[in-house]
Formats: sequence, C-alpha cells, structure tokens
Amino acid sequence: MLIFFMAISFYDYESKSIEALNKEKMHSLSSKISSKIITSYMNNEPLIVNEVKGFEVTLYDENKNVIKGKKLKGILFKEGFHKSGEFEYLVDLSPQMHHGVRYLILKSIKKDDERLNLIKNILLISFSSIFIIVVVGYFLSKMFLKPIQNERVKLDKFIKDSTHELNTPITAILMSVERLKKQNIDEKILQRVEISSKRVQKIYADLTYLLLEDNSKEIKSINLKEALLGELALYEDLALKKSITIIKELEDIYISMDESSVQRLFSNLLSNAIKYNKKSGYIKIVLNNEIFSITNSGKTINKASQEKVFQRYYRQNKHEGGFGIGLDIVKRVSQRYNLEIELSSNEQETEIKLHLNSSTSKMI
Repeated sequence: MLIFFMAISFYDYESKSIEALNKEKMHSLSSKISSKIITSYMNNEPLIVNEVKGFEVTLYDENKNVIKGKKLKGILFKEGFHKSGEFEYLVDLSPQMHHGVRYLILKSIKKDDERLNLIKNILLISFSSIFIIVVVGYFLSKMFLKPIQNERVKLDKFIKDSTHELNTPITAILMSVERLKKQNIDEKILQRVEISSKRVQKIYADLTYLLLEDNSKEIKSINLKEALLGELALYEDLALKKSITIIKELEDIYISMDESSVQRLFSNLLSNAIKYNKKSGYIKIVLNNEIFSITNSGKTINKASQEKVFQRYYRQNKHEGGFGIGLDIVKRVSQRYNLEIELSSNEQETEIKLHLNSSTSKMI
C-alpha cells in the first residue's frame, strides 16, 4: 500500500512537471514562429511556416479561416494554454494580423507518450520494489521464525513422547485395581480409584488420537451396536455414581470405519452425556439404520454455545473436568466418514444426532 501511494504521488508530481515543461516549450516555439511571421511581413517576404517536430502549426485569420496548416477540431479560439481529452494546444495572438494571421495555434501531436513512458517506469520500479521486499521479507521471516519453529517441533515431540509414556502407568493402575478387587478392601475406595483411572485413560486415548493420529488405519466393517455396548461397559460406574438411567434402543448396524475412530466417537459422546447430566437423570441412546442419537437430561445449551461446542478447547461448563477436545474429536470423525451432525437442546434435554444414511451402513 505504501508503494502504491508513493507511486500515485510520484506520477502526479511528474505529470504536472511534464505538463509545465510542455507548456513552456510550446510558448517558446510559438514565440519564435510569431517572430518569423512578423519579420517576413516587414521584409515583404512570403509567409512560410516550417514544420515543428511533435507539434502541428496552424494559422487562422480573424474569421477563423485556415491560412496555413491543417484545420484543427475542438479548438477554443481563446488566448492561452489549453488541454482537451486528446491533446494539448496553445493559442497565440502575438502575430497581430501580420500576413493576416490572427490566431497562431500550436498543437501537440502525441500528448500521452511521455506520460505512458512515465507510467511504464513507475510500474517497473514499483513491481521491482515489491519483488525485492517480498524476497527480503521471506528470508527474514524464515530467519526470525526458525527458532520459534524449532521450539514448536521440540514441544510437539515432547507432547507426543509424554502422551506415549502415560500409557504404562495408566495400565499399571487399572491392573492394580482389578487385583485389589479380589481382596477385602473398601469397595467405595476402589470405585473412586477405578473411575479416576478410567478418566485418565480416556484423556490419554483422546490425546493419542489427536496427536498420533494415523490416517493409514485399517478400515473395516464394524458392528456399531457391539462397539457401543463395549464403550458403555466402561462408563457404567460413572453413570451409577450419578444415578443416571440409561435407555437403549439398539439395532445391529455395520459401517465401514477404523476401530479407533469408532471408539473415540462413542467414548466422547457417552462421556459428555454423563458428565453434563444432572443427578438421577437419564440418557437415551438410539441406534438404527438411519441415525445414532444420544440424549441426556442435562442443562440447556444456548444457541450461541451450540455453534462453539464442537470447537477444540471450548468448554460449556468450566466446573467439569476435561480439556474441551471431546466434541472436536466427534466432529473430526464425523467429517472423515461423512456423518452429518445435528445438535438440539431445550429446557428438558440435549440431543446429538449422527445421520448414518449419509455414510455407508447397513442393518442386519
């Protein structure tokens, strides 16, 4: 923008300079021609008008009839310098009727040649300047951003390595809980440890899916009902802790997806339905050839929030746990497998619906 405004300003200045020079040149030429007309008349010599490079010279009598030269169109017979849309011209009355000449008119033949050259030069300089700035800016940005990029790569590697290392302690905790169940230990303590472990396991699984996602995962025919029941089993204790009733209307539906995506899809929808539900509430799950829907009796999600809940790191309720990545994963899986998402919420319940008929599915 700065170069653009500088170019416009420079063109305006130079254009005025060109006009001033042309005006001065035409006055000088006109003065010489007028002097020759008067001199030839005084010496009883015939009227001779020589050609002037870049200009047309026309002499008119007081009735505006042509004495010498080519008749010009669009001329104002008024003394002074004039401009039209096509040319510039000068009307000079200095011959003072010598040889009958009342009007000496000097007209430019190619008014725009100098301006066109000026425009070409300005454009050439402007584009050259922009090119140089872009090239210099590119290398400077690479130079300045390289340390930031290196730190980002290190941070990304650290997160991925840390996420990977979480798997070992999580597995150890869950195995220990299973062993402790066989001993005479307070069931409530074990239940709390197990629920907390499963929450950590879910966070680990979500982070792994986001950070270590492999698009080359095997796509196969998966029974959604079996996968859903498998995930439900992992959340029974969480639902029981809040006294949540789960209503199931499930059919055997097969769909072509990778197993990890199916697990993450159901896991996050079930987790949210329990997490944001009210105590002694309910969850209704419907699975058929057309849709998969999960409805919970939690708080209303207002219209403004409904547009944001699928954004990564957005959390509707700051008091509940989580990082705000669950529904982002649901959205990613849905987009990858062409599943249309529909969210509705009122004072009684909130429903998330996936339209399976937009993907490849079949009922057994």
